[in-house]
Amino acid sequence: MRKAELVIDIGSRNTTVCSRGVGVLIHEPSVAAISNRGGKMALLQAGRQAERLASVKDADFQILNPIKEGAIFHERAAALMYREFLKRAVPYRVFKPKTNVIACVSCGIGNMDKRCIERVLLKSGADEVTIVESPLAVFEGLEHREGAFVIDIGASKSEIAVCDANGIIAGCSVNIGGDEINKAIVDYVIDSRRCKIRQSSAEDIKRQIVNMYEGDRSPIVINTEPLHGDEKMSVKLTAAELREPVAELIDKIVEVAFNLTAQIPESIAMDICTGGITLCGGTAYMPGLADYIERKLDIPVRVPDMPETAAAMGALGFFRDAERLAGFLNVETI
Repeated sequence: MRKAELVIDIGSRNTTVCSRGVGVLIHEPSVAAISNRGGKMALLQAGRQAERLASVKDADFQILNPIKEGAIFHERAAALMYREFLKRAVPYRVFKPKTNVIACVSCGIGNMDKRCIERVLLKSGADEVTIVESPLAVFEGLEHREGAFVIDIGASKSEIAVCDANGIIAGCSVNIGGDEINKAIVDYVIDSRRCKIRQSSAEDIKRQIVNMYEGDRSPIVINTEPLHGDEKMSVKLTAAELREPVAELIDKIVEVAFNLTAQIPESIAMDICTGGITLCGGTAYMPGLADYIERKLDIPVRVPDMPETAAAMGALGFFRDAERLAGFLNVETI
């Protein structure tokens, strides 16, 4: 019987699906367009196509984000969304192949949330589901490392953990991520310009000019909406002025990471000092961020080639070494 081996990274903003032997198959928004006719919920679109439907006015469907802060927020919508992703990842005509899934999850969610994710993926068409915390998945993708210090800045959370061959030694999840950075930009525009912008505009600003380089004054002109009245206006922002509100959030992540450095065992201290911190997640693309964290912690910071998919790609290695995964999870076999 044909078998499919997939990794699904459970992300609040994006879902990544990787396949053994192929790599990334899907990296799309965790969004579902749902209709509810006759009391029955049905999926219209998932991922990027669903996100595009958000601009439709007077629609007879809902746009849902079924994942929030790394956990299932809307179980039925999540099951429909993941079912669609699995169909795309493992197409078949007659006989459905056995589908084994490793799900990468936040190390900050509890056992009930992990069981919910497992239940949803089984409803979505997976035959076997194994839950793995994201820092371990990133660690698995690092070759020839005895230990690792991982900072994974996602959309809603940051995963910060110290790992070795026995699993996560110390780790936590912080409710700071790309969405909080966007909110800080929105708040700054309100406070400094007395006008407002949308979250999507804040995301554009972040991608275009926000960086952690001192002295960079790159400008951007944006359209805003008034706090009161109807008159719209354009304002100019610079990278220099946005750096302070963004740095306040990054410093909170750095503070947690600094506290975890005290829990690095001597057995892997040299490996971490030479190999450095692995910085991943979409925010790792921010120019100057790796250098900023490196200066703050006095430990080298490395960014993988594809930081957004580092956890999902790393977890593929567990399909080659089931005994290693079993050891991480403290079970006899996978």
